[in-house]
Amino acid sequence: MLGAIDAGSNAIRVVIARLDDGSLDRVEAERVAVRLGRGAFTRGELDPATVDEAVAAFKHFRERFDHFGVTAYRAVATSAVRDASNRDVLLHRLYHEAGIELDVIDGAEEARLVRKSVTTAFLGKPQPRCILDLGGGSLEINLRQGSAWRGQSLPIGTVRLMESFGITGAMNDAEAGMVRRYAATLLQTMGRQADVGVAAFTGGNADALAKLFGDNSMAASASGAIATTAGFDLAALERGLPSITEATVEERMTMFNVRRDRAEVLGVAALVIATVGRQLGISRFLAPGVGVREAVLIELAETVREAKAKTDNATDKALLTAARAFANRVDHDTTHGEQVRRLARQLFTQLRDIHQLGPELGVLLEVAALLHDIGEVVSPRGHHKHSEYMIRWGRLPGLGDAEREMVALAVRCHRKSAADCKKLINDAPLSKEQRVQTRRLAALLRVADGLDSEHRRRVSDVVATRMGDVVMLDLIVRDGPTRDDAQLTRKADMFREEFGMDLRITVARAASVPPTEADASSGPGSASQPLQRRVR
Repeated sequence: MLGAIDAGSNAIRVVIARLDDGSLDRVEAERVAVRLGRGAFTRGELDPATVDEAVAAFKHFRERFDHFGVTAYRAVATSAVRDASNRDVLLHRLYHEAGIELDVIDGAEEARLVRKSVTTAFLGKPQPRCILDLGGGSLEINLRQGSAWRGQSLPIGTVRLMESFGITGAMNDAEAGMVRRYAATLLQTMGRQADVGVAAFTGGNADALAKLFGDNSMAASASGAIATTAGFDLAALERGLPSITEATVEERMTMFNVRRDRAEVLGVAALVIATVGRQLGISRFLAPGVGVREAVLIELAETVREAKAKTDNATDKALLTAARAFANRVDHDTTHGEQVRRLARQLFTQLRDIHQLGPELGVLLEVAALLHDIGEVVSPRGHHKHSEYMIRWGRLPGLGDAEREMVALAVRCHRKSAADCKKLINDAPLSKEQRVQTRRLAALLRVADGLDSEHRRRVSDVVATRMGDVVMLDLIVRDGPTRDDAQLTRKADMFREEFGMDLRITVARAASVPPTEADASSGPGSASQPLQRRVR
């Protein structure tokens, strides 16, 4: 479980999500109306009563984290806290009373996080050239120029302007003019911009304005592609401005069905965004419904995945080391086993879309390939049965009971008919899912073993490609006499049965290259390997 907290100037938001099979599934999300920006932009410090409210909110978040078993979190604070001279008081109390470390980020980091969440939300869709995030204390603007992004944070926040100009409800023309002029003046630091056209707009104000002025239709981007993200046109916002700015807070709450804290800042937000739209040439705003906390979650998930990958890699290496040590103890030569292991790994990696096995099963296939003929130390005759016995009772470190059974069965099935193997696995004391996984591992192992049928390590590389209902294996082989290449697919019967696909090969020989030179070559693209292709 992962947690993210965004301590903004107008409210504090928290989200808890489960990282499941690489995807983030939201479990709980909450918004607490603690306005950290109250007085912070006029007095330069956090209000003591507001600090008490924030600590209470963070204690509640801590309870929710503990309830759901959150193992990693990040809490960030933006404009109000970073501008406050007494922010250390808040940070100290949150750490000691709520057990949460609050990271105060600068405007550039805030802009980067917003950009991260938006570009992720628009994956597979036309990416906007401009990203806006309007909060209580600042406005973050990201502009894409060519392939690079330029991010800037401006002190144009809704709470900041509301308190600085003394705006408490309905706005007269003079107050609205002050907001527009202030925003326009600061936007001049962005320099002259070509018409942006469509921009992404994030934050609570973006969601509220999209509900008020959105046309609920799909919007065409500048490239003609269709985006289904909620949004609204600048023209619709400008037509509706008087209905917001001239209304009191209570009238906004009734007319627009929004909370008080949102109604208080909505007039300023609408004026700022209308001004930004005019200054930057934005005709339409898309509201993807994401922000800083979503970016924090995304980066937490990336960190967890990277750590898991490193751990898994270390575990896999340790397991293979244990398998090699086991073979060495019984005086088994693993030359052929290492070749089959290498080919099996290539097949496993390149055929993921076909076998649908989790990445954690790849090491089981490698161990099975490495030890598949270890039973020859007992007797070459029936060695697959001896190999099964030795693996099942050899107690290789790092293998659980079910994993050991799966490896032993895959090894047993590297010989004999596919029908016999299927029956043997189906009768095993494994779950239904594990039996399916074992059959697929065995099918891949049989193919890899067949590719080294002469035990001469002729195949230096294999490239697998799906072509309809056929899997083509392009083999790079070393030059020299060989048995008929049909021997290379003689164990493909289980692959055909398990995956419902035929298996064919093409052979590209490295002409006139001695084995030692072929071993050291960089692969099929090496300039020293003119290829001669033969199809079977």
